[in-house]
Amino acid sequence: MRQYDAIIVGGGIAGLGVTALLAAKGAHVLLLEKEPILGGRSASFPFQGYTVDIGLHAIASISSSGIGRLLEETGAALEVVPIKPSLMHFDLDRKAFLRATSAERFGQKLYQDFKRLAQAVADLSPEQISTFHQASAQSWIMDNFGNPGLLEFFKKITGFSGQPMDKVSAGAFLETLHDAFTSQVTISYPAHGGIQALNDSLKRAILDKGSEIITNIRAQGLILDGDQVKGVRAKIVRPSYFADLEFAAPVVVYTAPLIGLPRFLPAERLPAALAAKMEQIKSADYYYNGIIMGVRAELLEGFGDRYFQWTFDRPGMDWHGITTIPTYVDPGLAPAGHHLIFVDCHAPMPFGRQDLARQRHADLLELCREIWPALDQHLDWLQRLIYPNILPLAQTGLTGPYRPGYYVAGTRGLYLAGDTTYLTGSGIGSATKSALVCVREIEKRTNG
Repeated sequence: MRQYDAIIVGGGIAGLGVTALLAAKGAHVLLLEKEPILGGRSASFPFQGYTVDIGLHAIASISSSGIGRLLEETGAALEVVPIKPSLMHFDLDRKAFLRATSAERFGQKLYQDFKRLAQAVADLSPEQISTFHQASAQSWIMDNFGNPGLLEFFKKITGFSGQPMDKVSAGAFLETLHDAFTSQVTISYPAHGGIQALNDSLKRAILDKGSEIITNIRAQGLILDGDQVKGVRAKIVRPSYFADLEFAAPVVVYTAPLIGLPRFLPAERLPAALAAKMEQIKSADYYYNGIIMGVRAELLEGFGDRYFQWTFDRPGMDWHGITTIPTYVDPGLAPAGHHLIFVDCHAPMPFGRQDLARQRHADLLELCREIWPALDQHLDWLQRLIYPNILPLAQTGLTGPYRPGYYVAGTRGLYLAGDTTYLTGSGIGSATKSALVCVREIEKRTNG
């Protein structure tokens, strides 16, 4: 059985981050990933001559999301392009772009309240933000500003998947906004290769330090000696090869989706408090859907300015579309003379309601044809997507000090990382920050 200092289960952003951070500190680390590629929900893959980036919205502010710190501490190199402005809004009636937050779009009263709120959030310290995890975002907004228009705007725009603000933790809401309002730019995108460029940079940092990565391998369970972690059992199943393997390490970090932990950790060792939180996470399954298109460049000629990302909706809609055109930053993602267009429906749908998902696809496509009347004539291909997922867990009772945490009580050497351990609702920022905090927790318990 090969011996390591730590074994990381799951090769998403959190798993890559933990592995690279530990490797940079001199540890001999093994990363196990069940898929053939790294990145988890943030990956890129070839399709019909294009590079499709399924982690398109993952790259956030390099500074506030923790990505910059992760790159610095691991020695990983990533070239990014700052996006300014980070988000616009396309008015379907005027057929014109407006700033997503502007007096022209909001009216003076709502815009002034938005500016006051932005300044108030920017002035908060992390310690102050941490005191709001038992309150809802709605109560914080209404107690301080009393403007229901702010509730509707933030419901759609803050990355909480269209959740009403009374369902979102004020602490998670404020941390997410604080990241945005204190960043020079709120979105940066890789200059080449899509989100896979981040995965590749972390992979290089890991291998350069002498640590190891195995893909196409499934972690089956922990190896325990009493309450002490001793390693991981794993299985490789390939068309021409299969094997049961064991790897030894005193530290194991589980970064795969948290609801899969009971298949990895013996049920009798799962703390009741953690099991209860996992059940709450599991009950929040939902659908998220969108459209990806490859189009000929003529479709976008004369179509306003070349904005990377923008929203659109109609008055009265309880959801909005968000369009991203990454080929404005990296033309290499599409063949010459073509563009990639992503259109997501920014609202949750109950898990299992494929009928609603199909209707939302139809709605999105109808609005796209309204935006681009010549869409069908310039369409190279179109894919309708449904993402089974869990809601961003920025719900009262699961964030800040109430989140699942990074250490599994009663099992020495078993740690957790991933976006279900750092519950801000800010996507890659949650996964990246969880990696940074998890490694600090390992160091504290190992050296303490």
